Amino acid sequence: MYKEFETKTSYNYLREVIKSLNEPVCILGGWAVFFHVNEKYENALGRPYLGSRDIDLGFNNGMGLKQTIKILKEKLKFKPLSFRLVKEIHTETEEEIKDGEIVPAHFIFPMYVDLIVDDISEDFKKEYGFNPIDEPLLRNVFEENEHNIMKEFGRNLLVPKPEILLAMKVNSLPDRDKGHKRVKDICDIFALAWYTGLSVEGISLAKYLSKQKIQKCLKTIADDDFEKAASQIGHEAEEIKRVITVICGK
Repeated sequence: MYKEFETKTSYNYLREVIKSLNEPVCILGGWAVFFHVNEKYENALGRPYLGSRDIDLGFNNGMGLKQTIKILKEKLKFKPLSFRLVKEIHTETEEEIKDGEIVPAHFIFPMYVDLIVDDISEDFKKEYGFNPIDEPLLRNVFEENEHNIMKEFGRNLLVPKPEILLAMKVNSLPDRDKGHKRVKDICDIFALAWYTGLSVEGISLAKYLSKQKIQKCLKTIADDDFEKAASQIGHEAEEIKRVITVICGK
């Protein structure tokens, strides 16, 4: 699904990003799932859980966003690209590609940092020059304290609780236009339900999502998606399907 070079590179830059930003850094997406499940997953299967290609950062009403963008651009040399920041890495030399350097496209790995906010103000684009990804469920993370503080790379991270990450994944999966991203969401949903101490039968996403949105997730997944997910995380396709059916069929 993801090449080892891509997830290794993303992890290395995740470390640099976290070390450079003010604490606590709110981590979302695939790396947030990784921090929740990796220890138990690795104990069970003898290998680390799936990494992520991108780095997702969350913000409450844009607080700290300007400072984050400044650090990412000026200190870490990421370049703005719409709602995200990016730097290009050479897949053979593993070095950052310099401005003006001509490199064939198949040797370029775009390392993205996505900026995600819980609420977009009317003058956001005027102030920041772009429209960000919005994730209303982040309000629960920040305002209802539905998060965990984790220590990684010697820094404090603010990571949404497993139930909220589950809701975010269930909500986003039907809109995935790339098959590998849909399969990664399936893996993440299963892993959050299986490796975080939650009771699969006790999980209820009704607090976060409408019944229609929850059930839409299950309807979107084809049987071969479960097979592809199974090949990635070492669980049977039927087991993965059963767990996600229980979560999304309520």
